[in-house]
Amino acid sequence: MSQQQILQQSDCDHITKVLEWEYVLDEGQMYQQVSSYGCTRCDAVSEHPFPTEEMFTDHSGCNIEPCFGCKAKTLQLNAGDATRDIPDKKWNAELKEYKKARDEGLRPAGTTYAHIEEARTASETLGIAYNAETMPKAKDITKNTAEVMKEIGQI
Repeated sequence: MSQQQILQQSDCDHITKVLEWEYVLDEGQMYQQVSSYGCTRCDAVSEHPFPTEEMFTDHSGCNIEPCFGCKAKTLQLNAGDATRDIPDKKWNAELKEYKKARDEGLRPAGTTYAHIEEARTASETLGIAYNAETMPKAKDITKNTAEVMKEIGQI
């Protein structure tokens, strides 16, 4: 059965995606190749890319077979970080809290709640606003370190 017949008999217009890669050692050189393909629309799996209509397009008028335009039709883009699972509420809440701390004069080491709270605790111990750029780590600041910092003129 030809690939054209397989394409016509399929219930799904398969769109090929790479499922697994494997490493192959050939004459001392290691390279990576696709070991299995899947369909983005169904659970079909294959050792070869699924045949598509573009595979049967006549490229006789193209300078290079297949031409760049025909190759570009089969490209798939990954959304990357746009599909992240981090809830926006938490992220936005942390950024609001960080902005609030900066408005108070604090300079936390990061935007997470932990860094902000460490900066607030260090500020209370020091008696001045904490600055992560010029001071020791917030978690290391104790009453003793605050006294030493005052003696050496850092605060």
